[in-house]
Amino acid sequence: MGAGGVPNVTIVRIDGRSGDLPTSGAKPNSRYDLYVNGVKTQSRWFNKIGNVKRNRDYKHGNAHNNHKFPHDYKWTWNRGYPERIPKNLEPDYSRFN
Repeated sequence: MGAGGVPNVTIVRIDGRSGDLPTSGAKPNSRYDLYVNGVKTQSRWFNKIGNVKRNRDYKHGNAHNNHKFPHDYKWTWNRGYPERIPKNLEPDYSRFN
């Protein structure tokens, strides 16, 4: 299922590096998965107009040892720009899977 329980149009796999997932211009109601060196490190869900609404981090730097993996982040849009809400959330597998 896609964001908000809507079936995904598609799941897009991106092989790259941290920061390679878009925040806008994605396929509507889709999920993009980022793989770094063959390991899935992040998933990002997009709304009906292709703007980011949530992402899940499976792996990243953790210098202060204060992250539990996986964890989610919500995104909002302010004046046409994406803003990631900094609070880590428990993964919501019922809506974002």
